[in-house]
Amino acid sequence: MQRLSLIAIFVLTAAVNDSIAAETKQPTADFSKIQPVLENYCYGCHGHGADEGGVVLDTLHENPEAAQKTWVAVLKNMRSQTMPPADQDQPTIEERELVGKWIQTNIFKLDPKNPDPGRVTIRRLNRDEYRYTIEDLFGYRYKVDENFPPDDTGYGFDTIGDVLSMSPLMTEKYFDAAQEIVREVVPTQDKNSTMYKRVFFDGPPPEGEKEREEYARKILKHFSSKAFRRPVPDETLDRLVAIQKQISSLPDRSFEQGISQAFAAMLISPQFLYRAEIQPEPNNPGKVVNVDEYALASRLSYFLWSSLPDYELTKLASEGKLRENLHAQVDRMLDNPKSQRFIQRFVGQWLQAQDVEGLSIDPRRALELRDLGDAQRIFSRTVRQSMRQETEMLFEYILKENRSAGELLTANYTFLNEPLAKFYGLEDIKDLDKNRLKKVDLPEDSKRGGILTQGTFLVVTSNPTRTSPVKRGLFILDNILGSPPPPAPPNVPALEAVRQRGQKLTMREQMQLHASEGLCKSCHARMDPLGLSLEKFTYIGQFQEEDDGQPIETAGKLITGEEFASVKELSQVLANERKIDFYRCLTEKLLTYALGRGLEYYDTPSIDIIVDEMLANDGKLRDTIHTLIDSAPFQKRRGDGDLLSSAN
Repeated sequence: MQRLSLIAIFVLTAAVNDSIAAETKQPTADFSKIQPVLENYCYGCHGHGADEGGVVLDTLHENPEAAQKTWVAVLKNMRSQTMPPADQDQPTIEERELVGKWIQTNIFKLDPKNPDPGRVTIRRLNRDEYRYTIEDLFGYRYKVDENFPPDDTGYGFDTIGDVLSMSPLMTEKYFDAAQEIVREVVPTQDKNSTMYKRVFFDGPPPEGEKEREEYARKILKHFSSKAFRRPVPDETLDRLVAIQKQISSLPDRSFEQGISQAFAAMLISPQFLYRAEIQPEPNNPGKVVNVDEYALASRLSYFLWSSLPDYELTKLASEGKLRENLHAQVDRMLDNPKSQRFIQRFVGQWLQAQDVEGLSIDPRRALELRDLGDAQRIFSRTVRQSMRQETEMLFEYILKENRSAGELLTANYTFLNEPLAKFYGLEDIKDLDKNRLKKVDLPEDSKRGGILTQGTFLVVTSNPTRTSPVKRGLFILDNILGSPPPPAPPNVPALEAVRQRGQKLTMREQMQLHASEGLCKSCHARMDPLGLSLEKFTYIGQFQEEDDGQPIETAGKLITGEEFASVKELSQVLANERKIDFYRCLTEKLLTYALGRGLEYYDTPSIDIIVDEMLANDGKLRDTIHTLIDSAPFQKRRGDGDLLSSAN
């Protein structure tokens, strides 16, 4: 009965607020300032009775509350130059900026000098964060993959507070996990073990009752303050000490067993399982404050380490000196081995590198082998693991050496071991280890270079038995350019269906037939040139010049007008002519991962500041992390509620 009551209290305590959709409440002012621009470039398709794509712009300003999503799309399309289409007259840079500033000021009511930091959803630790937090707290690695279900994801990441819900089943699993963990980390017999000395840091308990209570308080204060990521309140500490005292006073129970159960209570507390932040006036959307330094320490540590703050972060927070030492701490954290968690988790989700080892792939067709076992020995677990590591190590090198983010697309080097080099057909690269990957320069005539030619990208964007130009093109639009097309309409025929209309068609010819469907043209015009540029790479990541005896054509043209002959030329275009789009997309992905929420219209000024800094310093990745951590959304928060209505 007591257990059920605890569960009920726990679930009620963990309830979170729904997200707030901000809307404008006053008529839009000064529409005449941008009307000539829209008249010249947009109304031909979206005004004067034309409503292509269901978008009408000439009357949109009359009802801004209902049209906010459309204005967001207008802003993104104007900035990325995907509208107007490349074959039509284009607005000047000044005209695009005029429209963008008008939308931000008049529709969204944003002040670029005082960016809105946005709301913060209370966040449950995801299972990786739980594992690393337990590991750093007690030195014990709990097997979360075996005991917890996979976390839901939002916006491509598992850090999103709004989807990290707490079900009754999950609550039960936390109770079970707490008991299993304390059995391992609080030995009751072997007082010479490392684990015992870690918990009972002043040695075995003293004999006197008063001294034992003081020792219990000291132990519990130390661990609960670390677990709760801030000084433990006296009343909470008193309850933990009372649990220890009650358990240890029972027949056949020891001081150590009392500590064990107090730890168990600590591990099922919402203060441990949730990352909550204290704020004055939490329901006042007009109240913007800096998060306190303990919360800032947690934001830093869970962003870069997926775990609780260490002693140095906590000490600086307790002294009120973390902000003044922030950049030195960020560098220290990036140089710490625990930053590998950020690299693996962010790259694993942004570039889907974490999926390459587990995808169901039949490599026989690509390798022209009949025996599945023979094919799997070539496209082996070792090769797949090496592909993932190659992508992670490229990101890590660029981050830690503070190189331009553009090198993620254009690097003339990569990271290889002997099996991966052989699989890629790069046997001329010598002195490679069989297991460890190392940085190597690619030959000048190499077909590879950058993430678009790495096995992770090529495999995770393919189907189990063939390449998928649509998946590859969509991936680039979504994760590199930040401009995904709308969802496909219903009842679109699969590519296999259009194959029956002809024989021995190249992939490009098949795609042209597929895209000839009326509903498909506009989206395929954006995706197909990108995806088809990669057709010389098979669905398992090897290079080929021909497909079924026919030459493969990779030349194409972006919807914004840039032409390319190969994927290497495409990578150069993305990293140079379209670098603003790439920088903005990377910034949005990093912010989403770090903040644990999707980005909203009010984040636009903060993103602009980070992108401007990237443009000024050649996109240096380590500097970008610093700029992001300095940003208003990372440093501040406001209360929940309708910000625009409160302002009006």
